[in-house]
This record gives sequence, structure tokens and C-alpha cells, in this order.
Amino acid sequence: MIDLKKKPFFLDEEACQWVKKTLEGMSDEEKVGQLFCEILWDRPGREPEDLFEVIEPGGVMYRPFPGEKMHDFSERLQKKAKIPLLISCNLERGGSGGNGGLTNGTYVASPMGCAATDDAQAAYDLAAVACEEGGACGVNWTFEPIIDIDRNPENPITNVRTYGSDPERILRMAKAYIDACRERKFISTIKHFPGDGVDYRDQHLMSSVNSLSVEEWDATYGHLYQELIDYGAPTVMCSHIRQPELCRRIRPEIRDEEIMPASLSSELMQGVLREKMGFNGLIVTDATQMVGFTCSMPRHLAVPACIERGADMFLFTINQKEDVGYMLDGLKKGLLSHKRLDEAVTRILALKASIGLHQGNPVPGREALACLQSREHQAAAERIADQSITLVKNKENLLPLTPRKTPKIKLIQITNERLPESGILEEVELLKELLEKEGFEVSYFKDGKYPDVDFSLEDYKKETDLVIYFANMKVGSNQTTIRITWDDFLGESSPKYVCDLPSLFLSFSNPYHLVDVPMVRTYINAYTCNATTVYAMVEKLMGRSEFKGISPVDPFAGLWDTKL
Repeated sequence: MIDLKKKPFFLDEEACQWVKKTLEGMSDEEKVGQLFCEILWDRPGREPEDLFEVIEPGGVMYRPFPGEKMHDFSERLQKKAKIPLLISCNLERGGSGGNGGLTNGTYVASPMGCAATDDAQAAYDLAAVACEEGGACGVNWTFEPIIDIDRNPENPITNVRTYGSDPERILRMAKAYIDACRERKFISTIKHFPGDGVDYRDQHLMSSVNSLSVEEWDATYGHLYQELIDYGAPTVMCSHIRQPELCRRIRPEIRDEEIMPASLSSELMQGVLREKMGFNGLIVTDATQMVGFTCSMPRHLAVPACIERGADMFLFTINQKEDVGYMLDGLKKGLLSHKRLDEAVTRILALKASIGLHQGNPVPGREALACLQSREHQAAAERIADQSITLVKNKENLLPLTPRKTPKIKLIQITNERLPESGILEEVELLKELLEKEGFEVSYFKDGKYPDVDFSLEDYKKETDLVIYFANMKVGSNQTTIRITWDDFLGESSPKYVCDLPSLFLSFSNPYHLVDVPMVRTYINAYTCNATTVYAMVEKLMGRSEFKGISPVDPFAGLWDTKL
């Protein structure tokens, strides 16, 4: 039985009646439509009304959009919808940054950057910016906070998207994020249940595995989910990750081949989330185009099965007509019961009512867009950058830098990002510019002076007093490894000459690069690659600002040589 007056909905009698009457007035097709949260890309010829061609969805998720266009689309979507829509984004880095949100919002910081401050206020500020800028564009649901635990340095997805490896620090940050959302009537989501960060594989490309024992899981991931469910988290995202031991605890007779990812597991959604943890809120799947979902069952069975087994909302479609057809066909054949359908739709409607969508005016006026990249929001980004940058290794007293000690700098870019026509990232160009203003002579290593076949160390030493590495290696789906690869097979651009030349390594994304450059004696983690962080970095390199960051993970990755 769903109690709409209790956590996390807290509906009053009027809202409860709206949910009840709305549900009673819906056809099966309309109910099925509510199950779907569709994706909307900023692509030529793509119009928001296209989402209503087959059925009216219950929600939509934006991929990166300019704020003005997102606002326009939100207005059109809500005008078209008979029942107000849930409109979502990945707002994990503020208004912008990461794999969702606004293209012209404020890029505050990565979650790990917030965690490196060791101050929950940073996560609160991050969420406040996310809610205010997203809300100005009609968004009402963020798929954050991420409460995965970054236990495996080789995991290609978690990394700086997490608050680190310490469950207690993660808990403090997540609660602060939820607080900021709750105060602004914005829906938050804890994810990716049952927890990413153990496996070194990517659930976008397979159904990965959380292999912890029941005892280990209860003390870590389970602790986080229980605490945050008790705290009133309104939604949980179920991933395409398997947790064999939890499934066996719920159903001891289960066979290995019957163990499904959470998004298709009644053991995990019903047995753990609903029954063991008492979660009364909405369960949404992770993106259902991901291989971790599609490889687990034939799609015509998986689509209705995920709702029947406990999910309330189905995230994205591969083909809207086909997936809606699979859901309706599953309802007709009994693969999806009317009971589960009504339960799911009830929770969807209740979630909408919990933030007042049933009362109208879901999109603010265009004047609200004035908050995008406001001075207040930029100040939050500056505070977090200043407090998060972490000096990991300082073995040769290189800092602070001065033009007197090391006047000639060679700057080496390491990135997996798509490069502009110049071949140099904007952030790298900015670092060069700022150092030159400080009085340094800065040049790039790969400028044609040192052909790989005829490298001269003595020439290199004559022209270089300091080598600075700017690393921006970002995690992302379909990138199974995030490791440094040098341009030359002999690695002439690598820190192979640390005994001949001082070398400074700056990582603006991945905190584990010491795995590949253990020989570097001065190493700094910044967690966020944006202009704000580059400015803060220069202040610290020059000694005008102290290093304040406290690493949320083991930057040495448990290796002996990385500490030398």
C-alpha cells in the first residue's frame, strides 16, 4: 500500500485526491504513457511535440541545451501535456558541465571537487545552482546526487562523478545536495542502485557486477541507501548492475542465470528497496538503451518486465513506437499486471504533486533566465575551486613557482577531449596565458622542434627549466579505460626526464594519474576542468593561495611506487 501522506511525498488531502481522481480518469494507454521518461536532444529538426506522436509521456530528460531554448521547449512541452510533465536533467556539476544540463549555465564543480573541500556546504551550493538554473528553464527533476563509491580506480564511469570512496563523506555531501533540492521544490535522485564503483567495467556496455558480500554491501552502499531513504530521498535510479549476493539473500534458490541487473530484478527493487529498506518513493530505471539492460532479456519482454518487477518509470526508448507497443502488449498478455501499472502511475502522479505540478504554472517566466551564470553562482564555483585543489605530492620543493627559478616552461597537454581547430584546449591556452602574465616564457612541447627520431635532451634542457603537464582525461560511457597514452612510443613527452628537469603534473579530471606517472615528484589534483579551476590553480602555483583540498580517494591507487 502506497501512503501518499508519508515520506517522501508528504501530500495533503487535496493533492491525494488529485492523484486518485487523475488515475481513475485515465485509460490504460494513458497510464502506460506516464511510465515513459523520454530523451530530448538539441538536434536540428527535433521538436518537443515529436515526443507526443505515439503516446503522452510522463516525463522527459534533456541532454545539453542552451538555456533559452530549453525554456522554450519546456513551455511547449507543458502546454502540450494533459498531465504536467516531469522534466529532468543530469545536473551533477551545477547548471552546466558533465553529460547534461545547460550549455550556458554555471559549471560549478564535479562532485569529487565538492567532496575534496570536505565541507558539505560545497555540495549544497552545487545543488542550489543546479536547481536555480535548471528550474529557470522549466526543469524540476535532477538525476543526482550520485552516491556510488569510487572503490576501483579502474572504473571508467564513477571517478570524479562520485563524492569519493568514504561512505560517510558521501553521505554528508548527498544529504546537503538533497537539502538544497528540497528547499527549492526540486526532485532529487540517488543513484546508481545497487551501486557502481566496484567493477572495472561499464554498465553502458554490459551488465556489470557489484560483487561485494552482503555484509560488505550493507556496511557501504546499503548504509548509504538506507540513510538517504530515511532522510526522504524522493527517487532512486536502478542501474543495469547485478548484485548476486543480495539476490541470493532475498531468494536463496535463485540460479546464477536468473540474477538480473537491478533494473530487471524483483529481488533488488522489491525485496531490498521496498521491503527491506522501506522505500515509498519512485524507482526509475537507468537509460534503457544501455547494453546492460538490452543484453539481459529480449527487449519485448524486458520493457514490461522492468515495471512488473518494481520500477515505476522507464527511462528513454530506443524506438518509441516499438517500446510503447511492447509495454501495451505486455499489459494485454499479463506480463505487466494492472495492479503494478496502477502502483507505478500512482507514484508518478504523487511525485508530480509533491512539487506542486498539479497546481499549474510549472515553467517560470523568461525573466528567470537572468540567474544563468550569475555572479553569485560563479562565486560558488570560485569558492569550491579554491577549497578543493589538492597537493598530493611535493617531493622537490618546486612550489611556489617563480620566473626567477624556472623562467622557461614547457607545457604538455594530455587529453581525451575533442580538440578545437587549434589542437589546444581552451583551458590549456588559458593556463599558458596566465603563466605568461606572471612573467614565464611558456611554449608547447610538440611544436616541431623535437622530432621523435632526433630528440636532444641537452637541447631540451637548454630551452626548458620546468615541464608542466596539463591532464584532462575525462571518464565517460563507451570509454573502457582512462589511462594516459603518449604521442610517441618511446614517450619523449612523458616525465621520463624527471631526474634532469623539474616536472609538475596537474590533473584537472582523473585523480588517479599517478598510476601512469609514478615518477613525478610534484603532483596536484583539481577534479574539475573549467576556467574557474585554472585561475584558482595559478593562484596556488604562485603561492598566493594555500592548498586546502583533502583527497576524497586514495590518489596513489594503493600502489607502493606512486608514493615515492
